[in-house]
This record gives sequence, structure tokens and C-alpha cells, in this order.
Amino acid sequence: LARCHARSFSPAHETSAMAAMIDTSLKRKDPEPETSAEASVATTVAPVAVGTAESRGQASPVGKENAAPNDKGKGDEPGAKRLKSAPAGPAVVRKQVEYYLSDENLRHDKFFSEKIASDAEGWLEMSLILSCNKMKTMKATKEDVVAALKDSRLELKEDGSAVRRPGNAPLPKLEAKPQHQSKKNSMHAHDGGVVAGIKGVPAEQSWMQVKEQVKGKLPEKVSLWHVSEVNDKGQCFLVAPPFEGDVRFFEGLEVELGGVKVKAEVCYGEQLQQTLKTLPKHIRDKREKESRKRQKERNRPIVVGSQKFVNVGALRGKVKEILNSRSDGEALKPEGTDFKLIKALLGFHPKGAVKSEGTTGIKVAKSPQGDTRCFYLLKQGGAEEDVSMKKCIDAVELNPPYVTVEKSKGEAATPAAAGVVMAIAGAGEEVGKSTGVDPNQDPELAAKAEQAKDEAAKA
Repeated sequence: LARCHARSFSPAHETSAMAAMIDTSLKRKDPEPETSAEASVATTVAPVAVGTAESRGQASPVGKENAAPNDKGKGDEPGAKRLKSAPAGPAVVRKQVEYYLSDENLRHDKFFSEKIASDAEGWLEMSLILSCNKMKTMKATKEDVVAALKDSRLELKEDGSAVRRPGNAPLPKLEAKPQHQSKKNSMHAHDGGVVAGIKGVPAEQSWMQVKEQVKGKLPEKVSLWHVSEVNDKGQCFLVAPPFEGDVRFFEGLEVELGGVKVKAEVCYGEQLQQTLKTLPKHIRDKREKESRKRQKERNRPIVVGSQKFVNVGALRGKVKEILNSRSDGEALKPEGTDFKLIKALLGFHPKGAVKSEGTTGIKVAKSPQGDTRCFYLLKQGGAEEDVSMKKCIDAVELNPPYVTVEKSKGEAATPAAAGVVMAIAGAGEEVGKSTGVDPNQDPELAAKAEQAKDEAAKA
């Protein structure tokens, strides 16, 4: 027993036992508990954020938003903590809240529409607005929203607990959200030829009637490549070759079939991919060939203002370089090339004329929408307004201002000069024939030919 007792508590055994205990304790160590404050924030914020329109990817005038993530512990922080945030001014807060209650948003925002409709007086709780990811990003509080809406047409409850549309205006009819067409991956989706669908084709109408009606409205010398059969849902799909303004044409196309007016809808995303699979192989090959051709044509030098770039990608890189080389609040020098470039780019913005009115300067500062940087237009009286260069560059990409190559005088005179050389050379040959001397071997004739070439080059 003594030997067993001694062996069981030998130094080696004791060391290994302690190591095992330490290892076990490390493996079983629980994560640190949340503080009461963190737990309360996670409990109150997350459930509301999950149901908001923005957490489901609804469109917003300020850009994309992150969906509220899971908040199970410190490792998985609540959505409000993970979002990059920056305080926003009253004008930005007001613009965002007005957008939430606008017809533009509510016709596609089922969540907010249902919440407003469920209230007899049309109020939308302030807590729901504050739970939106954009409002969290801007660090907006209830007091911020109340102050921002002071001069707005939107109505506020006396205690600021809810907001509603002016005069409790009726809600717009809910519609399916249109596919986002300004994304980079869909900007050139129809470079090889537009694929469009026509819905609501009357039962007695076939693809032949559809083709004839569309053909009558197409530009001269443009013919459809393919028209599908009308399916059991009354849909017919067609493919056209590329032509100037083709996407715009089909977006506004309306034809009459059997006394019923039906509109064309340009296909994007999943619908486009599914339709392409049904096309004959030679039509798909045609589109791909035309798409490559247009892509090659786009990769040409452009000019914005007085500055030239090898392509749109180089322009985008230059704008990024201007942003990164300035400190927050630094203004661009009016006489500098960077200022002139940004001012010229502003002309491509969809609302460029309105935004540039009264502009006295341009500066770089932190964006109100997150931890990024953007350009601000400095206005008379000290006001300032942020501007999206992305919208400007997207507009440039849609309609690139290509550099026009002009032939130099030397190049223009080349055909005439060549004619002179040919005439003199011909005369030399005639002389050679009449005298029986090869003009290439006669020094005098060779000198005359050389002189003629010099004169032609000068011309």
C-alpha cells in the first residue's frame, strides 16, 4: 500500500495529472457573459430590425444596407454595432425619413405599408423608423428625427412617438419591386442585343401577330432575330439586334394585339438567364459575338472636360486617387486639374445642372452614409451638399465621350502625294521604255524620282 501510495503521488504522475486538469479547464471555459446593457440592446433592437424593409434589401436613396445579423453573443455582434457609422446632419435624416413614407418607397415596401394600414390614423411608429439600418448607420435618435422633420410636410405626434404622411394621404397600390438595372453586372446585359418579353398576349393572338406589330415600330433596317411562341401564361419573348438606343426603345414599347394594348418588358437577372436558355444556339452565338464586339468598341480613349483617359476604368481610378490623396475637409484648388475634372464629371450626373447651381467650391470629407469618403459641393452662404461620383461615372459608361481622332494634314495629303509619286514614277517608266533605259538603273531618272518623293512628302 505504501508503495502504491507513493507511486500514485510520484512527481511525474502529479505533473501529468495537473496538465490534464489545466487542459480540461481550458476546454470547458465558457464564453464571457454579456453585460446587462449589451443584453438589453440585443433584446430590444434585433427583433425589430429583422422585420424592416431595409433588412430585407429594400431600395433606398442612400445605397445598400446590411441585414441585421444574429446576436447570440459577443462573437456575433448586433447589426447596429457591426455597421460602420457616422453622424448625419438634419438634412440627410429628413431626406431618409421622407423617402420611407414616400409613394416611391411604399409602393414596393410591403412591411411599412402594412404597418401604416394597420393604424386607423395612418401613423408609423418612430421605433420602426429608428430600427432601419440606415438610421442606425447615421446614429439618428428620436430627438434627431423630430428636429429634422421640423420643416417637413410629414406629420409628427405631439410626443414624437410616430410619424405619418401629409394629411394621412392614401397609400399607393403595392407593386412588385422592379429589377435593379443600374448595377454594374446588368449595365451591359443587352450589349449583344435586347431580350424583351411581352405579357398579356390575348389567347387568339400568336407569335406572328406579335412579330408584325413590333416590326412596324422598329427603326428602319432593323429586323427581329427571334420571336418565341406565346406560352400558356400569355407571354412571348423576342430578341433584337443591337442598335442605338435599343434598351430605351423596348422599355417604352407598347403594341396593340387583338384590341388590347400590351407593353414590352426588358429582361434582367434570373428572367434573362432563363429566357436565354430557351433560345436557339445560333441566336445565342449571335448575341455573344455582338457583345464581344461592343465590349471591344467600349475599350477606347475617352475625354472628360479637357482630360483624356484610356478607358472608363482609368477615369474611375483617377477619381478614387483624388479622394484618397486628400484629408477630410480639404478643398480642391479651383485652378487645379482635379477640381476641373470633378466639375466636368458633375455634368454627367442625372441632376448635375440642379446640383451645380450656386456651387463655389468642392471639398473631400467623410460621407454621411458610412465610413467612406465623398465629394461635397460648397454653396453660396456656407451650405454644402454631397454628390455621388458613382452616378456620374455610370452615366459616362452608358454614353462614353470617346476621343474623336482627326486626320492630320500630312495624313490627309498622303493619297494625293501617293498619286504624284505614281504619276512621276509612271512618267519615268514611260521615258525608260522610249529610251530603252531602266529608270531604276539610270542615276538621273533615280534622282528625279527621289526629288518627286520629297516634294510629295512636303505637300
